[in-house]
Amino acid sequence: MNAVAVIEAAVTPLNAWVNEGRAIAGRITAATWELGDWANRGEQEGWCDQGKFELLGGELGLSPKRIREVHRASKAFPPHLRDSALTVEHHIQVADLPRDEQFELLGMAKDQHWNADDLRKQTITRKVETGRAAMLSPDEWDDHCRMQLQHAWNRASVSVREDFAELIAASHMGVIDA
Repeated sequence: MNAVAVIEAAVTPLNAWVNEGRAIAGRITAATWELGDWANRGEQEGWCDQGKFELLGGELGLSPKRIREVHRASKAFPPHLRDSALTVEHHIQVADLPRDEQFELLGMAKDQHWNADDLRKQTITRKVETGRAAMLSPDEWDDHCRMQLQHAWNRASVSVREDFAELIAASHMGVIDA
C-alpha cells in the first residue's frame, strides 16, 4: 500500500508574528464596533445622549469625539451593512452621506485601496461637488480649503508660486488683498 504524506511548510517566526498582529487588529476593530453598538443601545434606552457621552469619555478613557464618531458610524452601519474589509474609520468618513453614496465610496475605497484619510478627502470633495458644502464640519471646511490651495499651488507656474509666497510673507499670515 502506498501512503501519501503531506508536508506543510513550517510557519516562520516572522509570519507567526504578523499573523498575531492581524488577529490583534481584528479584535480592536471588533471592539470598536462593539463600543459603537453599546453607545447606540444606551441612546435607545435613554441612558445616554450626546452630553452624557462627553462625561463618559473620562470614565472610559476615550475622547468624547472618538465616542461620538464610533457611535455615528455604528448608527449608520448596522452589523449587516459593515464592510469587514474596511476599518471603522472608513465607515466614520461616510456615515453622514446618503446610503447609496456611502456604499459607492466605500466600494471605491476598497477597490482602490484608499486609507481612511484618502476616503475623507474624497467624501469632502463629493459633498462640495454635489452642492452640500454646508454639510462640512469646521474641520472638513478647513481641509477643503487646504486641498483647494494645494491644487491651485500645484497647477501654478513657478513664477506665480514665487509671487504668492512673497504675498504670504508680506501679509504675516494675514489677509492677502492682491
